[in-house]
Amino acid sequence: MKSGGEASAKLLRRKRVSVPVVAVTGGKGGTGKTTVAVNLAVGLSMKGSKVMLVDADVDGPCCAMLLGAELSNGEEVKIFKPVIDAAKCTGCGKCVAVCREHALVSLKRKTPLFFEELCSGCKACQLVCETDAIKNGQKVLGTIYITDSNGIKLMVGELKPTEPRSPIVARATMLRAAEELKKGKYDVVIVDTAPGIHNVIAQALWEADLALAVTEPTPLGAHDLGFMLDLTEELGLPTEVILNKADIPSGLRDDVVKTSHDRGVEIVAEVPMDDELLRSYVSGEPLVRKSPKSPAGVALLALVPHIREMFVKGGET
Repeated sequence: MKSGGEASAKLLRRKRVSVPVVAVTGGKGGTGKTTVAVNLAVGLSMKGSKVMLVDADVDGPCCAMLLGAELSNGEEVKIFKPVIDAAKCTGCGKCVAVCREHALVSLKRKTPLFFEELCSGCKACQLVCETDAIKNGQKVLGTIYITDSNGIKLMVGELKPTEPRSPIVARATMLRAAEELKKGKYDVVIVDTAPGIHNVIAQALWEADLALAVTEPTPLGAHDLGFMLDLTEELGLPTEVILNKADIPSGLRDDVVKTSHDRGVEIVAEVPMDDELLRSYVSGEPLVRKSPKSPAGVALLALVPHIREMFVKGGET
């Protein structure tokens, strides 16, 4: 396993921005990554760090719910949508031919039909149109909310229902977070990614300096951890493992330990099953505030000095 010093050295070599970014991720849903992200962010704030928490799980964001935060007055995420001027369109079909998404369909020298749900907003149709018949329209894909809660800055990206373009909203959320960083001095950014290993997760991991892969001692948890470690290795992203529900009866803890050991990745925390965690979830109050001395609260708070030691100047040891 890699020591903390080795991990820190890799982080320093990788860093691209002045504010460190920790992505809390997981190969499957339900492992507890959002619980870890929220409690880590609040725990860091309780120790004096200025924290931004970004919910980039745009298909199902729930950081606000765990924080008991209200979201309102969001900023719309928009992309280009072609608006065809029938008076100028000659029906040449060039826009149809160039559209890889098949959002435009020819109608024998007539104005093409447009299927908005298929459009990716690439503007290729507008670029090839020789009669200036395709004007700029806008399509709303989702919303970004920004608020303050539990002493942290919370940013939430949310995909509009029925829209399939999750990666675009996830990317927009990360870019908006970068803009917000310019407005104030932050010590660290915690990002709650979507579950899985697809493009939406990659949008968040590209910006990260460290990934915390949250898993559980179940067959799927142990199996998907391997895929997540494949992804972070491909990205050259330093990664550590958090084993949630570590003491689940008949759990496969040894399998998770073996996978981590074989990949040279350290398990930095084991969070036990804890009824207080469920109660905090229901109440909308982070466990590290509600029940910091509970077994899970103690395990989650133990992550705080680990992250501060790696990232925050003057952090605890």
